Formats: sequence, structure tokens, C-alpha cells
Amino acid sequence: MSHTVIDSHIELDSSWVTVMCRATRFHITISRKDIRRSRFETEYSAMVAKAMEDDDEEDHDVLCEWIVDPCLPYFRESTLNVPKEITFKDFYYPPTHHLQFLVSGSALCPKGTRDRGTMNAFRLMIPSGDLPPFSEVPRSKASDLRIASDTEWDDYMSEVPQKAILSDGTSRFFKPADDEKQFLREVDMHLRIRHARLQDKIKVANLHSIVVSDDAMMTIGLLLDLIPSTGDSLYSHRNSALASEYHARWKQQVTDTVEQLHSHDLVWSDVHPGNIVIDTSFNAWVVDFGGGSIVEFVPRKKAGTKDGDWHGVGKIFDEWIFESNDLDRRGEDTS
Repeated sequence: MSHTVIDSHIELDSSWVTVMCRATRFHITISRKDIRRSRFETEYSAMVAKAMEDDDEEDHDVLCEWIVDPCLPYFRESTLNVPKEITFKDFYYPPTHHLQFLVSGSALCPKGTRDRGTMNAFRLMIPSGDLPPFSEVPRSKASDLRIASDTEWDDYMSEVPQKAILSDGTSRFFKPADDEKQFLREVDMHLRIRHARLQDKIKVANLHSIVVSDDAMMTIGLLLDLIPSTGDSLYSHRNSALASEYHARWKQQVTDTVEQLHSHDLVWSDVHPGNIVIDTSFNAWVVDFGGGSIVEFVPRKKAGTKDGDWHGVGKIFDEWIFESNDLDRRGEDTS
């Protein structure tokens, strides 16, 4: 059953996991004292020890799924009547079930319990009072935005939305406010792009509005113009014939965008293939101004600088994309 872990806290004495499943939130707690002298105590203790030493979080994810799996029947039974059409308010302020594990015979069973105050109900939001007013940017209320539905798949009700539908039927790209520093940089960059009158000169999606709770106390994310694409980034095209056919165009378009940004002292920063979106007309768009970088494309010492941007662009178009094509050709030659 589709679900997403949105928050967790792991300790030996007690751990908890918060999960979204079909527009419903489940906060699951497991206490060592409740499973003492059962085989589950041994399993749990061993997994906690591995998770707490885990640098890449794989063991952490394994433990989270171990906690979630026995709850799936409860999830299913509790979400039978969830409507297919849901708003951002429904997703960000969902009905919540608090569960506690108990041992029943040879099984680990989730039981409904009271709210013990361990869940962060605003995990995916930023208090609006912690942010600048950004008076130039319109606000969109969560209840006025619908999440794009899928009649065959429930992931859209279990994962953080990527697309919003406005009251007039217009679709926008949604970027969640899950990191305050990145959110601030993203908004600031878009405002500076607007002030520099670059919106019609570069292939960058324009900022539409800031999404807030209905009382405006919490900031949920950003709405940006939806790039006319299938959602494919340059990663999706690395091994395709299109990469060879359109390589020169894509490199030039990204180069033009970066040059325009730099001419106004704006730095892209997070340069990597996943932040280059290819539209339905095979044009390359630059996305994500939240900062950060991937060392494979931008060395740490150059991150957040103009030199870092050019290093990333060169790495992508002069090395990375060709390395893939060369490997493919070598594979064909030896087959």
C-alpha cells in the first residue's frame, strides 16, 4: 500500500515514525518496554543499533519499514472513504491516527492510542512569522488548491504534491517549503530575476505565489509556472538518441541562461542534470535556486560561486553526457 515516511525519531527506549497514506497521517510509536521479552525486542534492538550507526540511512529506512509494515492493514481499513479529490489543506492538515505497538501472541500489533505529544504536526511547513514578508509575492491558500489526482494510483495522496490545480483549472508546479534556508534563497532569486527583467530572456519557470495555510500562519511552499514537459530531467535523456541530437542546443540554452544570471550577479548554485528540465519542444530549462550542490558536478570549494556554475555546466555537457554515450557505443562495438 502506497505510503511515505515524512518524519521519524529513533532511540533504543522508544522510536516513532510519522507516515502519510491516502491523505491520512499515522503516527506510530514503539517502546522497548512494550515488547520486552519477545523476539521483537531482539529484532528491534539490533535494527536500532545499526540505524544509529548508519551514515547513508539505509538501515534507518529498513527500521522505519519494519515499524510501518504491521500497520498496513490498519492503514487500509482507516482510509476506505478518502475522497479522490483532495486539496492542499486536506494533505497538510489531515486526519491523524496515533498508534502504539503491543505484542499479541506471536504478532506485533498496532493499537490506537492518545496523542502523546511527540509528533511534529508542522514537519512539512515553516512558520510564516519566521520568514520575511515578501510583499511582492501573492499568497495562495491551501484550501483553494487541488492536488492533481490519478484514478489508477494513490501515490498522489501519500506523497508530497508536485503539482497544484488552481480554482480556474490552471496547473502550477509546487515546490514544498521543507527547508527554510533553501526556501529563502529560492524566493530571493526569483525576485531578483524579476527585478532584472530576465523573465522573458531565460528559460526559468516564473514564481507565481507562496502557498500558505488558510490562516496564513504556516508557509507550505511555492507555486511556479509549470514547464511544458513530461517531468523529464537531463538524467532521463542521458542514454537516449535525443542526447546526441540536441546536445548542442541544450548546452547553448543552459549557457545562455547562466550567462544572463551571472551578468546580474546571480548564481544558480545547484548545477546538476536533475535541475535541467527538457520540455516537450526539446528545450532545456534551468530549475531549483535553493542552493546546495552535488560534488560530482560542483566541487565543495566552488559551491555557490560563478566558477562553480561553469564547472557544473562543463562537467555535464563536456564530460558526463559524453561518458554515457561513449560507454553505450563501446558496449555496442563489443557485442
